[in-house]
Amino acid sequence: MSSRVQRRELLTALGAGIAGLSGCVGNLPGSGDGVDRTIYVGGYHWGFVMLDTSGEEQERVNLQRGDVLRVIAFNIGANQAVQALPTSIRDALPDHETLEERNEERIPPPSSGGFHELLEEANEQYPDHSLAIMPSGQVHMGGGMMMHPIALPRSATKPVFRQLSAARRGDYTLSCLTYCGYGHAYMEIDGGIVVT
Repeated sequence: MSSRVQRRELLTALGAGIAGLSGCVGNLPGSGDGVDRTIYVGGYHWGFVMLDTSGEEQERVNLQRGDVLRVIAFNIGANQAVQALPTSIRDALPDHETLEERNEERIPPPSSGGFHELLEEANEQYPDHSLAIMPSGQVHMGGGMMMHPIALPRSATKPVFRQLSAARRGDYTLSCLTYCGYGHAYMEIDGGIVVT
């Protein structure tokens, strides 16, 4: 058999293989197919805002085992990334003063210095965050992690998209694993995702 015939057979087989795979790409992240729920998660000093696609804030997201969850994450301080979000999400984001009030309600006051000054210092010195989703009560990146940490830098120009499968039942906590100043230890939504 000549090399030209072998090459043609190889290309034909390769083309058939690609065509056969084309039906599978609909379930890849960002394709829009096979997604049961989409949430937007914005990180700020020292918490997260979780919104559904209409812009309604969510305290908890309930999933069934096997559901596919799309997470669209961003740093609220990343202006370009925020501008890339749908208008319904941008308009629903709480302003800086509201987020600061939330922090004061749930984070213990510092033993020295003012809360506002520490927040301003953190905004300047530690502008970046991250987002991980792990079983509630876990402080390490062991088994059962739903989503390994993704960086949410203030310099980001677009949000980060991840697609996850709710494979294991349980409660999952959204956490920042990037040190971001005084309130870093409180930057989480404990049990923010529940898989039944």
